[in-house]
Amino acid sequence: MWRKALARARSRRGPRRWTEGAAALGLGVLLAGCGAFGQVGDPTSAHVPFAPGSVPPHSATALALRPLPKPLAHPDYTVIIYHNVNTVGEFVPENLTVPVGSTVQWLWTDHYDLHNVWWIDQNLVNSPTMGSGFRWAVRFLAAGVYEYYCTLHPGMIGRVVVTG
Repeated sequence: MWRKALARARSRRGPRRWTEGAAALGLGVLLAGCGAFGQVGDPTSAHVPFAPGSVPPHSATALALRPLPKPLAHPDYTVIIYHNVNTVGEFVPENLTVPVGSTVQWLWTDHYDLHNVWWIDQNLVNSPTMGSGFRWAVRFLAAGVYEYYCTLHPGMIGRVVVTG
């Protein structure tokens, strides 16, 4: 059945065929333009301090964190996700030192772009990709260095150092 439809489409002549070609060309240009921005949302496309699949500079056995089902009204620490015209986004503070057992909340305040928090260690639970007003909290249960980044914006990185 689809072969008959394809044969009919190929046999068309006249102005209609020209408009279909123009539409296909326009769609091709649009898709090519979107591809110029690179892979969006793919963790391997973000600039991270360690190559994907390599071992981060901390012991995997020391990692332990638990995302909270609902952010607390008064977390121990807050990381703000800002809009930055030079880098598209920014974690503030970029580096944070907290004691074991602390709760850290990420607060999305960027009204222009979506962001997420993806850990370098692939065994950890990542945040969803969200926009302004979203809150996501994690309780750190073990000492270690926890590095993260936004998969949508290369260069947008952060670190939480948990001391025991």
